[in-house]
Amino acid sequence: MALEQIDAGAWSVVPALVAISAAWYSREALIGLFLGVLTTGLIYGAMKPAAVGVPADIASGSPALGSLLGTFFGLKTIPTLVATAPLFGSEWYIKNVLLALFAIGGTIGLMIRAGALQGVLQALASRAEDAGDAEKAAFLAGIAIHIDDYFNCLVVGSMMRPLTDRYNVSRAKLAYYVDSAGSPAARLAFYSTWGVALIGFIGAGLTAAKTQGTLPPGMSEMVTGSGENASAVTSEVWPLFLNTIFTGFYSWVALVIAALVAWQVVPNFGPMAREEKRAREEGKVVGEDHDPMLSREMDEYEMAEAADPNWVNFAIPIGAMILVALGSMFWTASPFVTADQYDTVFSVFGYSLLLPAGGEWGFAPGSFELGLAATTALVLAFVLYRLTGDIPSNDDAANAMVRGFKGIFLAAAILMMASSIQNAVTTLGIAAFVTQWFQGVPAYIVPLIVFLVTAFVSFSDGSSWSTYGIMFPIAIPVALTTGANLPIVIGAVFSGGIFGDHTSPISDTTVLASSTSGSDHMVHVRTQIPYALLTAGITALLLVIAGLTVPEGFQVIPY
Repeated sequence: MALEQIDAGAWSVVPALVAISAAWYSREALIGLFLGVLTTGLIYGAMKPAAVGVPADIASGSPALGSLLGTFFGLKTIPTLVATAPLFGSEWYIKNVLLALFAIGGTIGLMIRAGALQGVLQALASRAEDAGDAEKAAFLAGIAIHIDDYFNCLVVGSMMRPLTDRYNVSRAKLAYYVDSAGSPAARLAFYSTWGVALIGFIGAGLTAAKTQGTLPPGMSEMVTGSGENASAVTSEVWPLFLNTIFTGFYSWVALVIAALVAWQVVPNFGPMAREEKRAREEGKVVGEDHDPMLSREMDEYEMAEAADPNWVNFAIPIGAMILVALGSMFWTASPFVTADQYDTVFSVFGYSLLLPAGGEWGFAPGSFELGLAATTALVLAFVLYRLTGDIPSNDDAANAMVRGFKGIFLAAAILMMASSIQNAVTTLGIAAFVTQWFQGVPAYIVPLIVFLVTAFVSFSDGSSWSTYGIMFPIAIPVALTTGANLPIVIGAVFSGGIFGDHTSPISDTTVLASSTSGSDHMVHVRTQIPYALLTAGITALLLVIAGLTVPEGFQVIPY
C-alpha cells in the first residue's frame, strides 16, 4: 500500500537535490537515486512519526522526540517507496515496461550472435571509399540500431571503429556520432525501450496533477482513482505521448546537426576541428596524451563462427516488432464522435467505426502492447537464427539471450530507481510546492524554463531517466496550471533530459560512447559539448516560438 501523500513544503525539494548532488559527486546515477529515495524516507518519518511506527503518545506528547525517532524509523519506508513506484503499479507496467525491456535486450543479444547487426554495418560500410563515407556510415549505423541507446553505444562504436580508423576519422568524431544517434534516436521510436518507460513517466506526472486537483475534466479519463489509489490509464496516455514525438525538439535537432556534420555541410569547429586535423594530417585518430577507453563489454558480444552477416536478419524481427506494436494500437483503438446520431456503421480490420450524422468524427489510437511486440521479436529471432543456422545450437542461442538480458540490466535498474524517486518526491508533494513558483509566469515562457531546469538537472545527475523521475511530477502540473501547451512542455522535459545524456561527463551513454569508440572520455566530452550547446540553443529558440504561437489546446493527435 502506497504511503499517504503529505505537504512537505520546501523539504519536498531536498530528495531531488540530494539525488542530483550525490550523482554528480559519485559519478553514479544509481547511488544518487538511492540516496534521494532514502532522504525521502527520513523526511517522511520526521513529519509523520506515527505513520512509521513511533508510538502515538510519544509522537503527540513530545514532538521533537517523535520527529527524531520518526527520522530513524522512516528508513523502513524505502521498500514501500520502491514497491509502490509507477513501474510496479500495475500489470501493464510489468508486462509492457520490464518484460519489453528484457525481451528487446534478449533480441539484441541474438542479433549480435547471429551476425544480424554485423550485416547492417557491413551493408553500410561496403559503400565507404573515403573519410566522408566512413562518417556517413557511422551516423547511419546509429540510426539503424536505434531501439535502445545502450546497445546502440555498445554495438555501433565497436563495429565502426575499424572502418573510421582506416580512413583517419578521429575517435572523438566517431564517439560524437555514436552519442548523437543513441538517446536522441531511441527517444523518438515509440517501440524502443524508451517508449514504454516514457509512458510511465508521463502517467506518473498526470497522476500527480490529479492528486493536487490540476488535471482538467477533459483529461480525467487518463487517471483512475483518487488520492493514494490514483493511477494512470496507459491506453489513454499513448495518444498524448505520440504528440510529444513532434515536440521533442532536441532529439530532432541533434540528429539533423549530426547528419549535416556527417555530410560535411556543417564544418568541424572547436576542439573537434583540432582532433580531425591531427587525424587527417598525421594519421593519429587519438592524441599522444590521450587515454582511450577501450570497451571490454563488447568482448562478450561476438558473432558465431557459423553466422552469415545479413542485414535482412535484422530487419525481419524489428519489422515484426513494429507491425505488432502498430497492430495492437489499431486493434484496441476507439472512435470518438461529436454527434448523437450515426448514419453509417462499417468495419475496418474487425473494428466498428461510427460516422455521425452532420458531425465531426475521428479515431483515437489505443494502447501499444509493447510487451507482446518485443516478445514476438524475441521468439521470431530465436526461431529464424536457429533455422538458418546462424546460431548453431539452442545452448548458444540461450547464452546469447542471457548476455542480452545482462546488457539491459543497468537500464532496468536505473529505470526502477528513477520510478522510485518519482514516487518519493510525489509523496512529499513536490508538484504542489514547485507549481506555486510558476504563479503569474506567462504561459509562453514555461516550456523554455522547464527545458532549462531539466537540462541542468540531467547534466548534473547524468541520467535522463532519473531526471524524468524528478521533473514530470513537477512539469505536467505546472503546464496545466499556467495554461501552457501540454505536449510542448512534455517535449521540453524530454529535450532537457536528452541534453544531459548528450553532454554530461557522468552520463552512462556518454561513457559508453567513449568506451566503445576507443576515445579519451574527456576529449569526447569537450569535443561534443559545442555541438550539444548549438543543439540546445536551437531547441530553446524553437520552444520560445512554439510557446508564443501554439495555443494551449493544440494537438497533433487527439488525446
